[in-house]
Amino acid sequence: MPSLKLTQFGGIAPRQRPNNLHQAMAQVAEDVDLSRGTLRPWRKDKKVSDKTGKVIFVDKCCYLASENCHANFSPMETDCGYLVASGVGDYPVIQQRQNACDDRWQRLGFPVEIPTPNAQFLGTLSQDFNQELRQYIYTLVDELGFESAPSLPSEPIYVHNDQNVVISGIGADFPTYSIAKVRLYCAVTPLDYGDPKAEYDAHFLLVDEVDVGTTSYVHQAHSVYGEECLTEEYAPPADNMRDLQYCGNGQLGGLVGTELWLSEPLKPHAFPESYRYGNFNGRPIRFLCGEKVGYILTDEYPAMIEMESPCQSQGCRSISIVEEPLPIISYQSACLYNGACFYATKDGLVMLAGNSAKVITTALFTQDQWQALAPWQMSGVVHDGYYFGFTDKIGIRFKVPDSIHDDVQIEALTTLSIRPKAVYRSDQDQLFFALDDGIYQWNAGNSWKHFKWRGRLNALPGYTAMTAYKLVQEYQSNRVTHIAYKRHRDEMVQEPVVLSDRIVNDTRPHRLKAGYATLFFDVEISGQGEVWEYHIASSVAELGGE
Repeated sequence: MPSLKLTQFGGIAPRQRPNNLHQAMAQVAEDVDLSRGTLRPWRKDKKVSDKTGKVIFVDKCCYLASENCHANFSPMETDCGYLVASGVGDYPVIQQRQNACDDRWQRLGFPVEIPTPNAQFLGTLSQDFNQELRQYIYTLVDELGFESAPSLPSEPIYVHNDQNVVISGIGADFPTYSIAKVRLYCAVTPLDYGDPKAEYDAHFLLVDEVDVGTTSYVHQAHSVYGEECLTEEYAPPADNMRDLQYCGNGQLGGLVGTELWLSEPLKPHAFPESYRYGNFNGRPIRFLCGEKVGYILTDEYPAMIEMESPCQSQGCRSISIVEEPLPIISYQSACLYNGACFYATKDGLVMLAGNSAKVITTALFTQDQWQALAPWQMSGVVHDGYYFGFTDKIGIRFKVPDSIHDDVQIEALTTLSIRPKAVYRSDQDQLFFALDDGIYQWNAGNSWKHFKWRGRLNALPGYTAMTAYKLVQEYQSNRVTHIAYKRHRDEMVQEPVVLSDRIVNDTRPHRLKAGYATLFFDVEISGQGEVWEYHIASSVAELGGE
């Protein structure tokens, strides 16, 4: 006699018809944890902050949020523990994490132009070996100790090296910047009775460091010079830089117009012109950067830039462009996991790894089904190997492949009932999301959600009356509903007949509606108790004999 026994429970695969699903798979699997092959609920979510926004950042007890959906927070994995951000104001910002968590940001970079200093020699020149030709520059140092590119040099002056020089015109007012110090530098060319020495390459060497606001300075005779100024090529980040990201090699990267700008290693304020890349096949929309590779997602062809090797010359990093057009359609859908990049396109969720690309949701959704999810709204992250994607219409969770050459586990797709406005995976490997009333940590509460699981549409070999079932479960209450479907002529119509709808809190057999034969039926189980097995048969005796 017909019977069915499930000892393993799976997820959904909307692409397949309900009656063509694998025996353990489902039509509905919402808020259910299938990691052990059983049915068990997730914990309720724990509220951790009243802050909220379209973008969030969480680091231990630090919670940041922005209403700008293109804002970006990126921690720098260095000893100083800096946090950089773009899109949270009119320009990129930086701060040590403890201060950034209090929204006490500092503008990243320095003014593009600072006043040129004036140098004046007030002594008397004499034609001897003590004459020098000098020029002066100065740089700015912010509160974090970063140093700007220098000012333009002063006009060259002839001086006597045993007398003082007055430097004036030093800039003092730099609104929106957190300037703490000014460093003065001098380039000296020795003279032979008034003529510069041949083939002498003068360098700007440190004279002194003074507090900002000092507009003039007396360069004393016989001063000892310090180190050479090495910041001539340091250009500040553009005010409109977006997607500011920390890369594992110590560099920052960000998009400016149609270009990718990279910083000097461990110099987040310095973006030399030689570290700029363009000519992508499409307009850059999103930039994500990992330790080995950075991903430039465009409105046409995605591109990858190699980031692993040491590289300090112009255009030295190799860029590869995917041959297939895979335009990103949702900014917030893009994320990194294990060196690979995931993001939403019109055809499905794409996985980029190295210079290879693959749409990984084709086994789960048809193109029409994917479009019905509103993927242009999707925000997502990968957490514990699962992609969490959310739109106004749905929340999905499915296992991403370990390699781009692996297939997706179609039995691992489930849905989630939450509809967050932002989602974030922290460095502590915890998942957070934002609702209208605050930030929540997923699956961290003290109580349990209600799960819902509806199995595949089971087809019987002929008209059969299934009369009894049982669950093997924890001794908690779960609701079990059996539905049979009538068949008229040659078509199955949606005319359900409820064979049983009851609360079950034990493992004893229970009877179904007597005397009703059908060709198709399914079962829905919902509740908070873990279900290990499900059995159904045409008689109670068969259940007892299993």
